[in-house]
Amino acid sequence: NDVNVTLGDLKITKGSYGITDTKMIVTVKNITNEKKSYSFHIEAVDSTGKRIDEDYVYANDLAAGQTQDFEIFTYIEDSKLDAMKSATFKIIEASAY
Repeated sequence: NDVNVTLGDLKITKGSYGITDTKMIVTVKNITNEKKSYSFHIEAVDSTGKRIDEDYVYANDLAAGQTQDFEIFTYIEDSKLDAMKSATFKIIEASAY
């Protein structure tokens, strides 16, 4: 009731020198009338529900109505890349303080 969170798509691109660049943009908006901080635990799971990877977002001191974008999953092991392409992403824990 205090926050809107949007999980973007996971972007996987081949960078220079054969390095794979990865990121997902998470947008957090404080929808209250006061300054708040939030933390989110986000997981990627396969079709059987097995966790492939996880990451965290910490949005500190967002003013009333303020929005901020965060990049997560900026490092994914090569052995997990294929599984991450078809993963389901979900917020499994959220806190406001």
